[in-house]
Amino acid sequence: METRKRSATKSVVWRLMGVIILATITFILTGDWGQTSLIIVLHHGIFLVVFYLHERIWLRISVVDMARRSLMKMFTYETLCGIVILGTITYLVTGDFLKMGQITLTYIGIKHICYVINEYIWKKKQ
Repeated sequence: METRKRSATKSVVWRLMGVIILATITFILTGDWGQTSLIIVLHHGIFLVVFYLHERIWLRISVVDMARRSLMKMFTYETLCGIVILGTITYLVTGDFLKMGQITLTYIGIKHICYVINEYIWKKKQ
């Protein structure tokens, strides 16, 4: 059963993994610790709440097929929310559309793969 504590734990674990991935990508592409830090703090601060809410909303949606459910969750969370929120933050911090695209698309591509693995692991821990 998905408890509030479990949702909160999943959110923190997911954020820690995301911080490492986003920090690596952002620093490689900007070479600037100030921009990297600001993007990480803004993105992960917002997404800590977004992930928790996303998990709680998906508890109310019944999809029998686990693979389909995981893909739908990934699309709504990583693709839709990720592109809009990270893209906006990255552009506001860097002021550069090219860096915005590179950081956002690279991060989201990697996170798509991680999301499916993360869901699988948490499902096994039930």
